[in-house]
Amino acid sequence: MNDADKMAVDKLLAVVPAWSRVTTAREAMGLPDHTLLHCGPPVNSSQGLVAPILNSAAVACVYEGWAKTLDEADQLIDSGLIKFEPAQDLNVATPMAAVVSRSMKLTEFADRNDPNHLAWAPLNGGGTGADPVPRYGYKSEEAIDFLRFLNDDVGEVIAAVPGDHPIEWLAIIDEALTLGDDGHLRHLEAHKILVSIIRERLGTGFAGSATDMFVEKWPFFHLNFWMAASKLILSASTGTEGSSIITAFGGNGNEFGLQVAGLPGQWFTCPAAQPLGNIREPYTVETCVGAFGDSAVAEGLGLGAMAQCYCPDMQALHAGFTPEDIFELPEKLLMAPHPGMPKSGARVGLSAQAVVNAEVTPVVELGIADKHGVNGGLGAGIYRPPIAPFASACEALS
Repeated sequence: MNDADKMAVDKLLAVVPAWSRVTTAREAMGLPDHTLLHCGPPVNSSQGLVAPILNSAAVACVYEGWAKTLDEADQLIDSGLIKFEPAQDLNVATPMAAVVSRSMKLTEFADRNDPNHLAWAPLNGGGTGADPVPRYGYKSEEAIDFLRFLNDDVGEVIAAVPGDHPIEWLAIIDEALTLGDDGHLRHLEAHKILVSIIRERLGTGFAGSATDMFVEKWPFFHLNFWMAASKLILSASTGTEGSSIITAFGGNGNEFGLQVAGLPGQWFTCPAAQPLGNIREPYTVETCVGAFGDSAVAEGLGLGAMAQCYCPDMQALHAGFTPEDIFELPEKLLMAPHPGMPKSGARVGLSAQAVVNAEVTPVVELGIADKHGVNGGLGAGIYRPPIAPFASACEALS
């Protein structure tokens, strides 16, 4: 590491992420009416967004009461009255097609060493690729009903969990890695820990409730907690002069992009190719949207695909699609083992300069969705971005 990257990594390693509360985007950051946050880099207008995100935007407009029907919501979006902003620019990480509006519930994570350093993620809807959950971009009355259940029912119930005692998260992920999770697409073990915490905090009255059954059923519910924690960790190094450590990472379906610590707010992008993986029949890669979703922040931290060594399940799922050098990448591209994860010894801190020097790019796990916004989730796969955005960031730093 050069001195700038070492300083950025030290800041990153010092963060102690903890689930501090459940809030709304309005309360957390003053998100105004008629503004929606989307995954990945910015777009010039709604015309730059892929169909699944536009579908979720229409559902959000009805949820907020800005439109009475989905048709009215489409007209509102087409009129240009809805403003779209990249979620990560506000320290929010949102999965795949899911958008964030002002009334939606967010899990808030705070740094125990700096309570003013915060990051957020919306609630994950769990579900399968055929379910009307936000991240898959369905546009239907069922999607509206589910969004209300997720935010107005589940969100209200779990808001009582942190209380006055924030829940630290590194130990949860550390334990989960040793038990076979990868910190992104497989989080069965972290989910078990989360469920046990929720049940312990909420007591016997919670058992058997609709929220209890929902959370128990869908391990993906945990993912967005770790997305918020990962974004919190990465953002700690923002503003470190000269540093190429990744602070934002994700795609919007048309472009995939990144930010580095030394150039706050500047996105470096490339065209977003489709992830490659086992796709739900009868669909093909041509049916799939390009790489998208802010869950890539877990990969930008260093887990997910580059933590496959912990996760036989993901090795099997991605067999035939994972590059042969996958197990060499952590030592080449990730700057340090995290002291907060001593059991697993997981490495973190993705450096754009290391990518350029080694002439190899990271490997990223991502969910896959139908590009038409009709058939929902189609599977999960491997995406390997080109070196261009990493090189562009390093050139801009120099």
